[in-house]
Parts: sequence; structure tokens; C-alpha cells
Amino acid sequence: MMLAGYGILAVVLVLLPPSATPAGIADCDLGVGNTYVGNSTFEANLNHLAAELPGNVSTAHTGGFAVATVGADPDQVFALALCRGDVNATACRACVAAAFVDGKNACPGINGVTVYEDACVVRFSGQRFMDFLSPDQWQVTEMIWVPEQASESVNAPAVGWFNAAVAKILAALVDHAVATATGNNSTTKKYFATGEEDFDPNIYGFAQCVPDLTPEQCKECLNTFLFQAKQVYFGKSLSWVGMNSVWCRLMYNVRPFYGGRAMLQLSAPPPPAAEAPVLSLEPGAGKKKSAAGIAAVVASSVVVLLILSFFAVVLFRRRSKVTETDHQLRKITRAQCLIFDLPALQEATDNFSDNNKLGEGGYGIVYKGVLSDGQEVAVKKLLGTSEHGLDQLQNEVLLLAELQHKNLVKLQGFCLHQGETLLVYEYVKNGSLDNFLFDTSRGNTPNWEQLYNIIFGIAKGILYLHEDSSLRIIHRDLKSNNILLGEDMEPKIADFGLARLLEEGHTNTRTTRIVGTFGYMAPEYTIHGNVSTKIDVLSFGVLVLEIVTGRRNLNSDDHDRGNLLSDVWNCWTKGTVTQLIDQSLEEQFRRQALRCIHIGLLCVQSDPDDRPHMSSVIFMLSRENMNLQPPAQPAFFFDGDSNSCSQPFEQPVYNRPNAIYEEDISVNRMTVTDIYPR
Repeated sequence: MMLAGYGILAVVLVLLPPSATPAGIADCDLGVGNTYVGNSTFEANLNHLAAELPGNVSTAHTGGFAVATVGADPDQVFALALCRGDVNATACRACVAAAFVDGKNACPGINGVTVYEDACVVRFSGQRFMDFLSPDQWQVTEMIWVPEQASESVNAPAVGWFNAAVAKILAALVDHAVATATGNNSTTKKYFATGEEDFDPNIYGFAQCVPDLTPEQCKECLNTFLFQAKQVYFGKSLSWVGMNSVWCRLMYNVRPFYGGRAMLQLSAPPPPAAEAPVLSLEPGAGKKKSAAGIAAVVASSVVVLLILSFFAVVLFRRRSKVTETDHQLRKITRAQCLIFDLPALQEATDNFSDNNKLGEGGYGIVYKGVLSDGQEVAVKKLLGTSEHGLDQLQNEVLLLAELQHKNLVKLQGFCLHQGETLLVYEYVKNGSLDNFLFDTSRGNTPNWEQLYNIIFGIAKGILYLHEDSSLRIIHRDLKSNNILLGEDMEPKIADFGLARLLEEGHTNTRTTRIVGTFGYMAPEYTIHGNVSTKIDVLSFGVLVLEIVTGRRNLNSDDHDRGNLLSDVWNCWTKGTVTQLIDQSLEEQFRRQALRCIHIGLLCVQSDPDDRPHMSSVIFMLSRENMNLQPPAQPAFFFDGDSNSCSQPFEQPVYNRPNAIYEEDISVNRMTVTDIYPR
């Protein structure tokens, strides 16, 4: 699903420092083409909306919510305004008017802005963003949201008790806000709830959704925020936390910030269990105990401790490996995945028969299986030592359990049995993109519309990994083998087995262990070990060029064929790039194919700073009338001259004496993923 104009690439500007409550945050869409010039028709339409919408949203029949559209394409402006349910018409009108001013000041010349004021939310854009709510578009995992938090902590009796109290009021607010959709009280605004909890200090909160959401969408939106609040902010005792999106908001504060009496009155949760009393041996604390009795107790304790220590030393080596395994298993079971038993998977795969074998990589063999309920699955049987298998299992389960996107393969569960380590995925019917592109024996290659949708779907999946998931993920081995195609040819990025958690706040890192696939790896990674999202962008660019031309970048079986990047660049500079695409394509599709080659070349630039971010790639693909900057010479270009735009080449040598290259680097073996918290 494309969210162009909704905030795929966003910069958040704080207009006013928060005090008791957060206010005045502008979320600017800085994607390529998301701009307008002064005194333009678009600005005139925007100014018209800014003048009209505050009055419209504050009238009695709107209930503090309104959407509006002004103008005609390409200068059409779409807007939404939602006031907090407790504010009156005058305050609502003033808030919406101020939001337009704040948005234009904070994001000058940007045609897609969301402003989160204390009492309202305003969104204006050149894109039809309300389509996101349609059933075929809505995906809560692709929702753009902006968190806020206080800098100061609460002097609460106990952090754990305070967090339990916060969790209680937020959960109650979510339930009550959704319940208002079916309530009969005409004075209650749809999807709005306020609450007050009797704690020390009191805790206040509110939840709200856009009235155009379905109850299921509202619940999904608010529950997403509740989950994120628990993951990110619990363990602290912050005085306020707010979670904002165009579609819903969820907040708590230890100070009142809304008007009127709270809709929910809650009692505090029970305090945590008191700790067991500690025996005091201070003078006068145990007058009834004799000195001899105390000495006996101490002596007995020392004897028991010595005996236990002896057995611990004797059994340590025997149990240490089991203890480590148990520790990792405890981590794994926190993931929301099913645990399968080995006999069930043996039965599903006909005891891992070669007839059910789907493929093999450096760290596992994949088999097709049919579970007892008829569900088709793909079972990956990990190779290598048990310890390595557990490491990979832990990483992949914990990572994929957090990722939910239609362009990522879904992990169903796992199995551990006497050294056997297996992962169970959804079965993706049409196999890998590699087979469709390069296996001519299949005789059923995709048409151009399917290929274009595959390119777009891969881009959306990478964008989710880089910018929209709770963890920023760098795949490091994007290639045609790791793109699976569903029944409707929807692409799914696969294989996240060797995930590595980087330090918080890093956008790049360095490594001495190089893993991946030659021909798809960026030069700064293979030569210097630099890891960033831009190495995935280069891999995506190679994929795009392979999809459009139907040729591998590096073909180890045919050294007479040229390096694809060099061939495409030679054709590009000579103006003969049309020779690389299917000559039978209709004119419209030929233009799309040539544009994809242009985008692919931009993605394979040698300097990572010259490569676009995936959010910009989405804009380039979705807006055919947007001008693209000219590309420079691609990475790993080998000069040559050929009338056919196909030049013999030698495979590049990645000269890096301090690097440690994994033995499993090959055409279709290993996948590596780097992740780090936002």
C-alpha cells in the first residue's frame, strides 16, 4: 500500500516546548516532489482551506471533525481537522486556525503537513490521504505516528506500581473510546474518552480516533499506541506521554489537561507485594533470642551454603550448556509464535522428503509441508551446530514476531527437538523471484504490470524495514532468491536469520565480518565494512535492473556476459537503453520500464550519499510526472565499448585485507540482517 503524501518521510519540528501538556508539533513530509512554490495555485487553495476549515469544524453538526477538498488536480488540496472532544466551538476554531499557521511556518513550501496541537489535529496535503482508511488500504503497521514524552519524572511510590496504574487507565480509555461507536448517548462524541485514576499523584488520560474509522480500525490504532507505550516508556515514571497520529491519539498526564469531569473514574491498582521482612541483628531487635540461638542459625546457614556450593561446582559444567539453552528459550517464548513438535512437522513434510524440498541455503534446507488442519507451510531445517542454530532461531523469531507487513514473509512458529532447530513460515506459492526471472524452463514469466507491482512491493517492504517498523532493520542480502512471490504475485522479502542488534541511536555502523552476495553488496560495505540503510538501497537498485532487463547482475555460469551495471550504464550514456527492455511492450509500459531503469541507476550510485532513501524511491515510482535527477556512473562500473551494450567483463575483486569474509558468500546462500532501535 502506498502512503504517498501521508508522511512516509517525515521530519518532526517542535514549535513550542511542552510544559504540562505537549502542544504544537509539526510533521513535515519531505519526500521528493512534496513541495509547492509561493503565490502558486496550490498555495491559493491552501490559504482558502485555512480560512474556511476552522469555521466548518467548529459548527454544531460536525462534532469537532471535518474533511475538505479545494481545487483541481494537480493543485488540489485535501485537509482534515479533528478537535479534542472536550473543547468548545470557540477553542476548536482557534486551535485549527493556529495549526494551519504553525504548519506553514514550520514546513514552508511543503505540501503535506500534520500539526498536533494540544486541542486539535490538522492535516493538509496534496495527496488523497483519506483513502488510507479503505479496507484494501488500511494497515495499522504502516501508520505514521509521532511520540512525545516529558523530560521530568514523577515522584511516585514505586516505578512498577506507577506503570501498572498508567497501563490500567490507558487500557480502559481504549476500550471506552471504541465502545462509544455503538453507544446511544447523543452527548458522547464518537471514539472519545477521558479518564481519571486515583493514584499518588492522580493520573489523567484521553483517547480519541477520527470518526470515519471503523470500530476495528480505531481499536487497532489505539492498541498499537498502548503496545508502543508499554514497550518504550514503561520502566520509567514520566509525568506525561503522548502518542499521536492523524487517525488516533492516546495520552496520559499527572496534571489535568482536558475540560469537564472525566468520563471514567478509576481506582488505583493494588500495590506490589511487600518484601519479606529482613532479620535485624541490631541491639535490642531480638532480645528474646539468645546469642547461642542466633549463632546456631548462622552456623546452620553456613553449612547448608557450603553443601549447595559443592554441588553447584560439581554440576556446573554438566548443566552450563542446558542453562544457556534454557535462557535463550525463555527469550524465544516471549515472541508471539506457535511452538510445533517435531513429529507434527515430520508428518507435514513426509519426514523431510526430497520430493518436498523447496530450496537450500548456507544455513538451512526448506521443505513444503501440510499441517494436519490442511494449512500449507514452509519448514526451514537449520544446519550447523545446535548452539549456532539456537542463536539464529532466537534472532529470527524475536525479530520476525515484531514485524507485520504484507511484503514480508510471515513466521508462523518454531520447533526445538534434541538438537533439531526448525522454523515454520507461511507457504508462498510461487517460489522465488529468481526462478521467475532467470529460469527459462518455467515458460510462465510475469507480464510487465506484474513486474512493476513486484518492484513497488519490494520497495514498500524495504521502506517498512528502514523507517516504519519499531526497529530499523538493514537486511544486507536483498536479492532475487530472497524475494518470494505469493499467489497474486505479491512480493515478500524473506530470510532474517542472522539479525544483530546495534547500539541505540546509530544510523550506521562498521563490521569486519562481511556476509552477503557479491553483485548485490555496496562498495562501502564490501571494502570498508560500513553498514547503513543505503546498502539495501543499492541492492534494491540491482534488483530493479535485473527485473526490467531479465538479466542477472553477475552470472557465475557465463563469464562472457557483461556486468549488468556496466552494460546498463553504457547503454544509458549512448542513448540506446531501450535495447535492454522488452521491445513488445506498449508505449505506456515502455515509459515505466525506462523510468525504472533511471531509478535503478540512481540507487546503485557509488557514493551512498548520492543514493535516495527508500521513501524517496516510493515517490519516484508512484509519480510518473516527477522529474528525476540524472544518474552518475554506478558502483563497480567496468568501462568498455560495445555496439550491443553488452560488454565482457571480469568479476570485481573486493580488496579488503582486514575483512573476514564468511565462507557462505555465494549467489544464493546467506541472508544477514542488522537491526537497531529507533
